Amino acid sequence: MTSAAPAVTKVSEAPSRRSWKTVILASLGGSLEMYDFIIYGVFAAEISRQFFPGNDPLISLISAFGVFAVGYASRPLGGIVLSSLGDRFGRRGVLLVSVFAMSISTIAVGLTPGYASIGMAAPILLIIFRFSQGFFLAGELPCAITYVVEEVPRRGGFVTGVVIFCAIAGILVATIVSLVIHSVLPAAEVDAYGWRIAFGLGGVIGFASYWVRTSLEESQEFQKMRSHVAKRPFRQLLRSHPTQIAVAVGVAAIVNGSNSLLFVVLPSYFSRVLHYSADSLSIAQNVGIAAMAVSLFFFAWLSDTVPARLIHRVGTVVILLGSIPLYEGLISHSISVVTMFLVLGIVGGFVNGTFGYLLADLFPTQIRFSGVALSLNLATAVFTGLTPLIVTQLLKATGSLIAPAMYAVTCASIALVAGLFVKRFSGNIAPKNSN
Repeated sequence: MTSAAPAVTKVSEAPSRRSWKTVILASLGGSLEMYDFIIYGVFAAEISRQFFPGNDPLISLISAFGVFAVGYASRPLGGIVLSSLGDRFGRRGVLLVSVFAMSISTIAVGLTPGYASIGMAAPILLIIFRFSQGFFLAGELPCAITYVVEEVPRRGGFVTGVVIFCAIAGILVATIVSLVIHSVLPAAEVDAYGWRIAFGLGGVIGFASYWVRTSLEESQEFQKMRSHVAKRPFRQLLRSHPTQIAVAVGVAAIVNGSNSLLFVVLPSYFSRVLHYSADSLSIAQNVGIAAMAVSLFFFAWLSDTVPARLIHRVGTVVILLGSIPLYEGLISHSISVVTMFLVLGIVGGFVNGTFGYLLADLFPTQIRFSGVALSLNLATAVFTGLTPLIVTQLLKATGSLIAPAMYAVTCASIALVAGLFVKRFSGNIAPKNSN
């Protein structure tokens, strides 16, 4: 079996034109696929009415978020299967298969009849297709992160930031689609078929992503070690790097938890339960996502000069100390919803722009895809998939908007502790940075 000794990527070669092309294509595909997955959260309120009708709107929303969580529950399994294949046979095939299967699942969700048409079969089919979405998405972001750091290792912080930037851009496209649909169609028509248009568009975008990626070649670093691949990468990962997995899950906790609040929980809760207008919430959310995209791009660029672990740590501390005052300001109406989303987006850039590099740098090349996939998908299953359920249950039990702030504080605390161990295990990509 291949040794678990770290395989440090060479950093002497300047990035080539081919390398930058690979980064752009891999990142672009990730943005399109993130649209497919996040669109469920954007239209959670409409989906809850179609598939989980009931007298209590909060109970219906919780049911819809339960299906949302199913997509994340399937991710650890998908991550294990797809990353093991990627570490054994290459990154390119996983990128192609994941986006193609994801697109089919997304279209299937949009075509599934509602409860009024086929009864209990409707939510059952929704669960199946959502599970499939999560399974194949599990290989997407980890593979793209792995791919780009192996193409341009000496700019690892920046190129992993480009991947995340494009993913956030895909989410922004999803929220803009939501804004357009809510603006053009009456509420009844959005409930009836408007949300289905968004899913159909996601499928078309996904197939376009597949076509674009067919021109990709295998990553240069993987090609160099083809004769030394791990025969059982997942087993090797668990045996030789359990601590790194725990550290990586902790580092990603704040990213997944805070993004789930920003993208899914707050807009749906304000709209469905507190009856804020969908248009105003869509505008506020778009402002927050755009601010995060710009912020993370800057901090990703900065992380090739300033250690990424320090930038990530600053972000976790700000979230830890600032979440409760921010939410108290919202409750007292001393700040606007737009301001709240703007601040969350800017601060979110600290951690979103750096976590991809931090995760990749914890694992050697032979098992890097498996390490990133397992840790990231465990983090998303717990801190993204369960966030809507946990927060809505807390809101139902307490009736206080402080519940989201306390959840954010918890995620930040976990990430802060995990971040203290990053330097000890890093150095598998570019030791010159000591990121």
